[in-house]
Amino acid sequence: MKKIFTLLVLFFLFFAVSVNAGPRISFQDLMANAEQNPSILKSIKVIAASENLPVEIYTKDKTIIAAKGIEDGKIVYAVIKDIANIYNGSAVMNYDEVNSAFNISTSRLVFADGRIIDNTGGVYNVIPSMRRGLNKLLLVPEWTNDNVYAFDAVTGDLVDINFIPSTPTALGSPKQALQNYKNKILVSDQITDGVYMFDTNGTYVRLFAPAGGINTSILDNLRGINFRSNNNLLVTVGSGASQSTIQQFDTAGVSMGAFMSTNVNSPFDICMRSNDILVTNSSGVNDVTKYNLDGTFNSVFVTSTPLGFPQSIQRLANGNISVSAFNGTSSGLHIFDSTGTPITVHTGVTGNRGSWQLPSGNFLVTNGGGIHEISGITGALIRTIVVSANFQFFGLYDPDILVGVTPVNTSTVVNEYKLYTNYPNPFNPETNIRYSIHKKDFVSVKIFNSIGKEVGSFVNRIQDAGEYEFKFNAANLSSGVYYYKLVTNEFSETQKMILLK
Repeated sequence: MKKIFTLLVLFFLFFAVSVNAGPRISFQDLMANAEQNPSILKSIKVIAASENLPVEIYTKDKTIIAAKGIEDGKIVYAVIKDIANIYNGSAVMNYDEVNSAFNISTSRLVFADGRIIDNTGGVYNVIPSMRRGLNKLLLVPEWTNDNVYAFDAVTGDLVDINFIPSTPTALGSPKQALQNYKNKILVSDQITDGVYMFDTNGTYVRLFAPAGGINTSILDNLRGINFRSNNNLLVTVGSGASQSTIQQFDTAGVSMGAFMSTNVNSPFDICMRSNDILVTNSSGVNDVTKYNLDGTFNSVFVTSTPLGFPQSIQRLANGNISVSAFNGTSSGLHIFDSTGTPITVHTGVTGNRGSWQLPSGNFLVTNGGGIHEISGITGALIRTIVVSANFQFFGLYDPDILVGVTPVNTSTVVNEYKLYTNYPNPFNPETNIRYSIHKKDFVSVKIFNSIGKEVGSFVNRIQDAGEYEFKFNAANLSSGVYYYKLVTNEFSETQKMILLK
């Protein structure tokens, strides 16, 4: 009887310890699972909302505590104490452990419904350094608010915290934002399984791919995107019927099927080069694989020896290749030569997702702690620009890439500001608009209807002196009188045109 009693006591003690024990998953596995399958974050938000728990906690001393998994029906938090080296002093905790270990009452709390309670006294407040629209920008999606930030492509400074605002109908975990040849922004989203189109003002336009509606047999858990030379879109796919493929879409977003499928294993990003295409694979033994421009497999570019969970990949100005390694002892920014031979590893920031090299030679990198600038020579941390758990890949927005806006009469010296009469006029549905500026200046050209409502914006940037022309297509507008207006810092002129259908 005494033996039975002892066994019962031991059983209940074991049960009590098991119930109150912390999460069993390791920090590294917790982070990797969330990267591979962000749908976990959707389930986390449901639980967090039902229990009124924060999904992210930012303490005054800049410890980040982010909900990244679920274990036994409970939320598991990743605790990041070093925002540059996320594996240094990291831990996994349930909410009770977090509440005991940290002062929640003086922290910044982010809830699943978008509420933010900031008791840090503004520790995490950020102020954009300049107005958007004049310089090349780096677009970086962020999962906390499901929006897209913009940074100056020369200095790396923050420009706009809402270049593309949160759009619940489209964005649930935006991974990459890229400018397409029509001067629109395409954003890939891992949870909502689509590529979405926005204009350069951040306004939602439509689902771009798959054309016709979300189809998880085509796109499911997509990550990085890129464009072929013919402007077709390539999309990495991590789950579903098209798992471990690179899907191709034409310029209207219509599916053309798998472009690559051989030796692709949970792909994350695509790098286009003049003679081949490189793809990062987060699973399997081949971290980076190389393909011919027609999509056929060429060779293995990097094996698993130097990398752990590669995410973004870029071709640098000197022809070298940078690869962001997210997990493991090899976490950091790896630099290879053009043949895949390792050159160096920058470990000033770990847990890397995305990277971009600035003209200075330094790199901007994203990880689970924010966006940082590191030395292009030593890899040492220079500064942390913005703190957040969820910044993703970089994409370039260049206001100089304007469809159809081209300089004309380059051999002629322009000595005046002038807005010319469009031709033909009346027109249906296209007409040509020409203007000239006699010195380098900020230029804006917009189209308005008869009641003054803007219906088109074609130029909004600094241009060199010269004469320019673009084609205006009014296929989506009704017949009537329209006005086009040229505005610079020193000049303004408006002309009338007539659309007859």
